[in-house]
This record gives sequence, C-alpha cells and structure tokens, in this order.
Amino acid sequence: MTTERLSSVDSTGLLAVHTFGLKLAGLVVATIGTVLVSRLLGPEGRGLYYTPVIAAATIVTVAKLGLEQANVFLHGSRSISAERLAAQATFVALVGGSVGIVGMLGVAALIPRVFGDVPLLLVVLAALTIPISLHSQFISGLQNLLGQVTLQFRAAIVGGVVQLACLLALWLTRSVTIAWVMGANLLGAVVAWFWTLRTSAVSPITFRWDPALMRETMGQSLVLHTGLVLFFLHLRVDAFMVKGINGATALGIYSLAVVLAETVLLVTDSISIALLPRQVTVALKESAHVALVAARVNAYLALAFAIVVAATAWALIPLLFGAEFSGVYPALIALLPGIVFISMQRVCGPPVIRAGTPWRVTAIYAGSLVINVGLNLFLIPLLGPVGASLSSSVSYGLAAIFFLAWTSSLAGSASALKPSLSDIQLFAQAAALGSKLVRRPAP
Repeated sequence: MTTERLSSVDSTGLLAVHTFGLKLAGLVVATIGTVLVSRLLGPEGRGLYYTPVIAAATIVTVAKLGLEQANVFLHGSRSISAERLAAQATFVALVGGSVGIVGMLGVAALIPRVFGDVPLLLVVLAALTIPISLHSQFISGLQNLLGQVTLQFRAAIVGGVVQLACLLALWLTRSVTIAWVMGANLLGAVVAWFWTLRTSAVSPITFRWDPALMRETMGQSLVLHTGLVLFFLHLRVDAFMVKGINGATALGIYSLAVVLAETVLLVTDSISIALLPRQVTVALKESAHVALVAARVNAYLALAFAIVVAATAWALIPLLFGAEFSGVYPALIALLPGIVFISMQRVCGPPVIRAGTPWRVTAIYAGSLVINVGLNLFLIPLLGPVGASLSSSVSYGLAAIFFLAWTSSLAGSASALKPSLSDIQLFAQAAALGSKLVRRPAP
C-alpha cells in the first residue's frame, strides 16, 4: 500500500472516530431529552407529541426533491461548484418549506384517524420546523461533500442542549404541556440551523433561481427522489399505522423502541459519513468495493451494539422511562435485526447513486415498502408495536440484500463482504486510530 493510500485510510479513520465521538455526545444529549419528554408526557402524551413531529419529518423528505443525492452527482461527477448548489438549495428550502407548512395543515385535516386527537397548535409548531430543517440538511450535505463533516453534529449538540435546557426549565417550573415541549423542539431546531450556518464552508444564505441548474438537478434527482421518499415511508409509515390502528399510547411505546434501536446506528453512520468524500471522488468500481468493506465492518459493529442494547435495555427502560414504558423492550428486540441490515445498506448509497440508474433504487424501495405495509396490516392488529417491529425487520432485510447484491455487481465481486482473519487487524487499526485521536491535543 502506498504512503498516499495509507494517509487516506488514516485520515478517513480519524474522521470516522471523530464523527463517532460527536455523535456519541449528541446521543447523550438526545437520550436525556428523550427521557425527559417520556417522563413528562407519558406514553399517550409522547404519542400525541410524536405524531406531528414525524409528519413534519415526512414532509421535509418529500420537499427535498432529491437535492442532497443529486448534489453528489452534480458536484462529484459534473464539478458544479458548491456555491452554486448552495444558492439553489436556499431557494428550494424557502419555497418548498412554505409549501410544506401549508401541506402539513392540509394533511392533518384530511386524516382525522391519525390527527383527530392532536391539537392544531402542535401541528403548527411542528410545521414551522419544515423550512428550517430543509435548509439545515441541504447545507450540511454540501458541507459533507467538501469535507466539513463534523459541523452538523456540533450544531445538533448545541441545539439539543438548548432544547434540553428548555425541558428542564419546564419541569422545574411545573409548566409542562405538550405544546411547550413542542415549542422547545422548535427552538432547538432554530439554534441547530443557526450553528450549521455560522462557520459553513459554503455560503449558506445566498439565494438564486437557476433554471438551467434546476432542470439538470430534476433530471438527475426526480426518479431517485421518489425512491428515497419511499425509503423514508418504509422507515416511518409504521408509526402512522400504529397510531391509526392502536392509538396514541401504542405509538408512544413504539416510537421509543425506534429511538432506542436506532442508537445502534451511531457508530455505523459515522463510518458511512466519513467515507462519503472518498466514495464520490474515486472510480465507481472502487467506490462500490469500499462500500462492501464498510458494509462488512458495519455488520460487525451493529451486531455488537445490538447485543449490548438487548442485554441492558430490559433493566434500563423501566429505570429511565418508567414502568408504563415496559412494552418498549419486546418491540425493541424485534426491531434490532432490521437495524443491523440498515447499517449495511447505507454505505451502498454513493455507488448506486453514481451508477446512474435511479429507477432501480426506486423499484427496490417501492417493493420493500409494499411488503412492509402488507405485513403491518396483518401484524399490528395482532401484536401492536411488536408487530410493527417484526414487519420492519423483515422488509429492511430484503431491501438490504438487493442493495448489497447491486453493489457487489458494481464492484465486480462480492468477496469484500466475506469475513476474514484480516478483520481482526482492521479492528486493531481502528482502535489505534481512536486512541490516536483521544491523545491528540485539542486545537
């Protein structure tokens, strides 16, 4: 291996470990916030709070129009400047966010079975986060492409601390209502947005309607965007189905199981994010090979973390959240296998996007969503939140298998997925990199 290649691996490893450290700090803040929200509101109140929050997140996903993924192609393969892409992103965030707010109010009115018991004020407060989240995610995506990977996590920590301070103040002053908790969520989003912009490597507040760039972006992104919307629905449609079929209390249980299960992605997402700049600059075949190696490593890490979660959550859930959340544990256990599959699938994103056949992405996501909905319709009435978790694990696994097979085809071989004795050396190197980062003096 050349000196340049060693340097690249070392740099990527350090970035992954650094990202993991920031995500871990963010997880601590978010976990404390989750404990407070759950303790203050109880299962039913948490379900009423979570319903508009996840609805707003769904609208954000739809309103993004695939810009983040298109930017990977436009910047990595077409060499379009990040500044030009940022100006377009601000335009889409403003217009799409405004439409999203109106759409959120319309959706709440049209689906009374899900939103009928959710006060309008909660819907409005959640809707106001839509343009803020859009712009934050667009700018963070561009920062990742330029190697400014960790800023978004620092911003999330600051926003989370502000939200946490608000929740503590509500608890101390005995002023807890779902509306005030939702207001704290909005304030945290605003602070995180501001922190994302303040030291951005790209100009975050430029605004430009660029018809030529928009046509090229939409030509690249629309089919892929449809697939990514389907993927998000695959991840979250079960929450709406649990709410509609079993009610707010069941959603409060299930939503907490999802939050806890997704902590397993903490370290694996750090690897995925750190690899992104490399995956968009090397040849497609090498990008796919890197993805397969990362998928294998992510599988090891996710399994290890899932075992730790399964071994400790049975005692920690009632201790932290209260006995009324005891139903979270079986739903969590049923969801963990699916989370392991997601950890492997995520690193396949850059090479399959660069392959230039977005319809295949859409087809895989459409198929897995249909399977997920069908299983939910059968299992949620029978098993409640546990049924939703089982449906997710099965459908996540099927989608991951298809993406890994596609990535193997792009790499020319699936050999990088096979375990080997060299994996021990790989983890030893990762531990050394982590130790190196910890010992490195602060800037």
